[in-house]
Amino acid sequence: MCEVMTIGEPMVMFLADTKEPLAQVNHFTKMIAGAELNVAIGLQRLGHSVSYATQVGNDPLGEYIINFLHKESIDTSNIKKINDAPTGFQLKNQTDDGNSEVIYFRKGSAASKTSAKLLSSLKFNDTKILHITGIFPALSPDTRQMIDKLIDLAHEHNILVTFDHNSRPVLWKNQEEMISTTNEIACKCDIVMPGLSEGRLFTKKQTKEEIADFYLNQGVSKVIIKLGDTGSYMKERLSDGSYREFTSPSFKVKVVDTVGAGDGFASGILSGLLEQLDNEKILERGNAIGAIQVTNLSDNAGLPTISELNNFIKNTPRKQMIS
Repeated sequence: MCEVMTIGEPMVMFLADTKEPLAQVNHFTKMIAGAELNVAIGLQRLGHSVSYATQVGNDPLGEYIINFLHKESIDTSNIKKINDAPTGFQLKNQTDDGNSEVIYFRKGSAASKTSAKLLSSLKFNDTKILHITGIFPALSPDTRQMIDKLIDLAHEHNILVTFDHNSRPVLWKNQEEMISTTNEIACKCDIVMPGLSEGRLFTKKQTKEEIADFYLNQGVSKVIIKLGDTGSYMKERLSDGSYREFTSPSFKVKVVDTVGAGDGFASGILSGLLEQLDNEKILERGNAIGAIQVTNLSDNAGLPTISELNNFIKNTPRKQMIS
């Protein structure tokens, strides 16, 4: 079986071929997108086995996604096709500042209709990590319920559960529901990975230390915070009740597009955990893949192999770490 299991909504992405507002674009290139899917691709390219669970429509877009995952050697045995809902997709433009406009077409999608019935078919043999984000439980009441049960099931099998907030306000009824529900899920997990701005929103705290303490005090064992383009920070609780903190600077690169950087970061963190690297190296790897990702237009095409990653770390200068 696979080392990592993740669950999410895969989508086909139509990337604008020109730098214009989406309303003016006439030609697009078909690609693949989805936060958890990006993490799965990143881990597989680093040499780790991944199983991806979801539902897609029994349509050409769903077939395109499954074929893509096959080519990436990602396990698709936990993907179900259904006839009564379509596969979601998105439109994305190109900009000069790296902050692309993304429009989603995912309401009523096949993934949003995933229910806890899928859990009965999941196999956890040799699974070491379950990775989830705040996106999938936002899709529907069914997916929210499923994530709760999946976390419990993972812990019953002594599987480490990692969580990336990956907030999508448009998927929630209101901000209050997004914050309360996401925090409920996060605090059931072992490792949480918010961005600094997300951490401030979800905890009402300001500093990275305060944000980390918010989750550590509610049972999370390790908090890893993405500090934008400056680096990352980790605080963990040890078995004796003491704490350790680590920081790592980011890398100097030219930003082309920021979408997918957090997913690249997550794939670096998870691979470091699987390989039992020390905490400084884990953060370094996350920073490196996040930096590589922002140099690419695609959400995942630039995710590196292990040799490409090591070469980047060796030859790319770091930024000055700001405390």
